[in-house]
Amino acid sequence: MITLRRDVSVGPLGLVHCEAMFRWASDPDIRRDVGLRQAPSREHTEAWVRRAEQDPAILPLAIYRGGEHVGNVVLDRIDTFVQSGRLSIYLGSLSVRGAGVGRTAVYLACREGFQQLDLHKIWLTVHTRNTAAINTYTRLGFRLEGILRDEFWLDGQRADLLYMGLIRDEYQALPVQWMPTDEPGAAA
Repeated sequence: MITLRRDVSVGPLGLVHCEAMFRWASDPDIRRDVGLRQAPSREHTEAWVRRAEQDPAILPLAIYRGGEHVGNVVLDRIDTFVQSGRLSIYLGSLSVRGAGVGRTAVYLACREGFQQLDLHKIWLTVHTRNTAAINTYTRLGFRLEGILRDEFWLDGQRADLLYMGLIRDEYQALPVQWMPTDEPGAAA
């Protein structure tokens, strides 16, 4: 059974989120884990959000916990012919990591992809040292489909990337339960 948080939601990502995004991208650990290749700037952040809002191949979503913006989850490389899209996520707020917020946000983003965008498959890549993310993706039904050897640069060394995918039928068959709102840690 996969337990999800009722106090986590996703919604459209917009310019109002740029200040937090810039602050998070300035954190060396976040920048390293998502593979940012250039120093962040407010201008680059705003330009990316503007492009994403206009591009039908991108669905940018803000992650909220109890109404507070704590991260982002994005479906991009959306191919309407093949009905597939790539998922990426980061939690900028350190206080919500390890508490099921990311798991719930990935589940909700997949729901958007499968139900609203009519995708057949959602895929992702994750470097092999990100074991917490790999465990989350595996629990949510993503399956290993390949290994991209030496594809990621991390702390001055090459690391493998795992290519993982989730098919709509697999997502629909996931056994989920929603955490009661009065459970400790469930409220904002």
